[in-house]
Amino acid sequence: MSHQLVWFRNDLRVSDNPALYHACEQGKAVSAIYIATPQQWREHDEADVKIDFWRRNLLCLQNALAELNIELHFFQVDSYQQIPLLIEKICQQWEIERLHFNHEYPINERLRDQNVIDSCRKITVEYQNYHDQLLLPPSTVRTKTGTPFKVFTPFAKEAKQQLEQSLYLYPTPPSQIAITLPELAEESGLKDIIWPNISQDIQHFWPAGEHHAFSRLVNFCQKTIGNYKQHRDIPSLGGTSRLSPYLASGIISVRQCWNASWQYCEPNDSVHVWQNELLWREFYKHVLIDYPYVSRHKPWKPLTEKIEWRQNEQELMAWQQGQTGFPLIDAAMRQLLARGWMHNRLRMVTAMFLSKHLLLDWRLGERWFMQHLIDGELAANNGGWQWSASTGTDSVPYFRIFNPVTQSKRFDPEGEFIRHYVPELAHLSDKEIHMPTKMNRPRGYPEPMVDLSVGRNRALATFKLLAEE
Repeated sequence: MSHQLVWFRNDLRVSDNPALYHACEQGKAVSAIYIATPQQWREHDEADVKIDFWRRNLLCLQNALAELNIELHFFQVDSYQQIPLLIEKICQQWEIERLHFNHEYPINERLRDQNVIDSCRKITVEYQNYHDQLLLPPSTVRTKTGTPFKVFTPFAKEAKQQLEQSLYLYPTPPSQIAITLPELAEESGLKDIIWPNISQDIQHFWPAGEHHAFSRLVNFCQKTIGNYKQHRDIPSLGGTSRLSPYLASGIISVRQCWNASWQYCEPNDSVHVWQNELLWREFYKHVLIDYPYVSRHKPWKPLTEKIEWRQNEQELMAWQQGQTGFPLIDAAMRQLLARGWMHNRLRMVTAMFLSKHLLLDWRLGERWFMQHLIDGELAANNGGWQWSASTGTDSVPYFRIFNPVTQSKRFDPEGEFIRHYVPELAHLSDKEIHMPTKMNRPRGYPEPMVDLSVGRNRALATFKLLAEE
């Protein structure tokens, strides 16, 4: 009897899962594994809230697989370097014919997977890997000269031309033949793996499981997306899909999201804007694949490596804790700490404040976001920070710098979002709340940490010198 093995990683679902589907198609005896790497998670700055989200979704996945007579086995190692030997042992002792897994694209993960492939070849175990995290496979979206796109708009235009209105979704496989396997000394239980402690409040805010993800997707497409273009930039409204944590951990696929935008929605400007957001995610993943050095904390524009970023630990800490003296910045940073998530408009505003007004190294902010975001993805997070810091591919021109007070008045005009996360300012009027004066600033709330004009001019001078080289 052909015994197939599925290696789950960033794809914690049974529906539209290429690796699981093909494993079940090729053999009626299927087993599944998940390998936890807590030390590697720390080295990659994975957020505690995200790691806990994996734990909760792994429990859901375990139950969903059990209904298909597929047992999910758990293992724990310190680092990626130990995984090839572990998979060798699993394949040999369980008499595996073929290993199935979906691609991951950051450089360390690609090296890990290549080492696993080499191990499979050594012990003559077949393997198959599949593209799963992208709408279009790597190297398929190219300019007329065959080079990678460096700007989003032409990338999106080419991608849309290649995408059909409906993409193929892999069905949930049928039940398999239940099998009994010998116990391995290396095997752990889900509870034996080292997991962080996260508040129940955050857990309730981000419920685990495919059914929650798909329900959220359908609800968004049927009820919310019609106003997406108008509401997506207003943080006090629930105008976004809030699907990013589920996409980041593979609880739902980007193909399911793309199809839903056609299946449940009447085509309009708002739908097209949301599809563009999916394509921004796609664009940054393609950039990561085509320019792997951005995985190693390098700016996409090598020239910007020469920027002399300021070093000020006190200012960095004030930004991190939401104590800058700029209400919208502080509300956004406190939302990140409270929810493990930040509204997308505010990610741009806070990133530009750090990298431009404070002229602190964007990589410090990139790391802080990864350490606290439940939806932290290397490609999207890196792409967003390099856009804001004007060091990336499709980056904002260095002379365009968001003013946090202007942004506050425009996107939180009544101060509703600020009042929620900076309650010490709740008593201020709608006009005063965007920038308290010395007279009405409550005791304990900090003075503005930088004069916006001074910070802006300092950034402009720094980048202008670079542009003149």
